[in-house]
Amino acid sequence: MNKSQMTNEQYGLFFDVRRSIRYHDRRRSFFELMHRITAALTILMAGSILFDIGKTGATAPWLVGLSVFAAVLATFDMVVGYASQADLHRSLKVRFGNLEMAIVAGGSTQAEWDEHQLKRLTIELDEPAVYRALDILCYNEVSIADGVQKENLRSIDYISRATCHIFHWSDIANSSK
Repeated sequence: MNKSQMTNEQYGLFFDVRRSIRYHDRRRSFFELMHRITAALTILMAGSILFDIGKTGATAPWLVGLSVFAAVLATFDMVVGYASQADLHRSLKVRFGNLEMAIVAGGSTQAEWDEHQLKRLTIELDEPAVYRALDILCYNEVSIADGVQKENLRSIDYISRATCHIFHWSDIANSSK
């Protein structure tokens, strides 16, 4: 079924599924990046410490600072579980992708659309809390892909954009256009 054959409600579901695919792909990428950075710093610091042990004299303050930073990142990696979070978002992206394919391949009966809505709700049961600024960015991406003009997109400030993976910004939905 193509977009022109969908009712507003059906298109809304289709749009939201496509937005969710983008959202979970971005979250997966973020967690994979954090995991790689943490692993690289941990390996780098392990080598630096080994070399530092072999030398005489005091340890350089920058090396101590970098070691503490790497230790904090490694702790976050263990507590937050960057790799497991990446896997969760990869799985959610695949599930939403399968739902998108079912919507495109399916018919237009109300029973089929009710089934699609039920599948979406089932997937959303496994979703962690939404990061609203990132959700708005994904909304804008899908809107642009659908031909919406830039002046009709939701606005988002630089701070919210830069921290969209860190803070939930729960009130941003009310402040964006």
